[in-house]
Amino acid sequence: MLSIILLLGIVWIWRNTLSADYSITTSQSTMNNQQIINNSDKEINLFNNEVEELENLKIIKEEDFLITTSSIQITENLAQNDEKVLPKEFLLKVPFTSQAPEKNWEQPWQDACEEAALLMLDAYYKNYNLSPLFSRDEILKIVKWEEEQEWGTSIEIEKIKKLAEEYFGLNKKNNEESRKFIILENPTVEDIKKSLVAGNPVLVVADGKVLPNSHFRNGGPVYHALIIKGYTETEFITNDPGTQFGESFKYKYNDLLKAVHDWNKGKVKEGKKVILFIE
Repeated sequence: MLSIILLLGIVWIWRNTLSADYSITTSQSTMNNQQIINNSDKEINLFNNEVEELENLKIIKEEDFLITTSSIQITENLAQNDEKVLPKEFLLKVPFTSQAPEKNWEQPWQDACEEAALLMLDAYYKNYNLSPLFSRDEILKIVKWEEEQEWGTSIEIEKIKKLAEEYFGLNKKNNEESRKFIILENPTVEDIKKSLVAGNPVLVVADGKVLPNSHFRNGGPVYHALIIKGYTETEFITNDPGTQFGESFKYKYNDLLKAVHDWNKGKVKEGKKVILFIE
């Protein structure tokens, strides 16, 4: 009986020992597995971070490419627009009047080119026609206003600008200040073309003796004003009030630009090269 009791005691101790070893082994195995899982999670997180950084770099590069591409496209569009803005030929419908509407070239008609040029601009912007009788009456009114200002029979471009703004009110649209007159010095062919294509005729002051117009008397006027309303590939198309044949009269680019000079107190050949137009 004692032997049996001793045997059972030994078995019980052996089972507890095995159970304890199993628990320790299982616990250690669980800890090791958890550590492996944690390490794996860290590696996965690091990998994901690297992938995210690479994606960000890719996005930045793509954005840089898009920005560069966009800039190139904008530049190309501007170049294409310039070509569209400046066609090979262009013409505005500007009403015409001679400075001597009834073919009387005595004073004040002999020196009424500035007045006639502005009258044509006024008719263009306010959309009305010019008959000889109407033009005659309007030019006389303008001359009277100038006499009240004590300006004289020939006026420089600054006074022409003042006349356009104060007498005609061409700087206003719908009774509001919405147009701006620009006096441009040393104009180029391109400057004039851009103004025309924008819908704005150009008023030119010039040495009439230099202008090659076969209709002028006595070699042309000392000082002259005219309107440029269009161009071809080689010539400006003008409304030249200095002759009854001046409607759509054409001057070669260089011929007209060469003649451009302001009044300069009568020293026209030394006058500034200036034009007047609305911006």
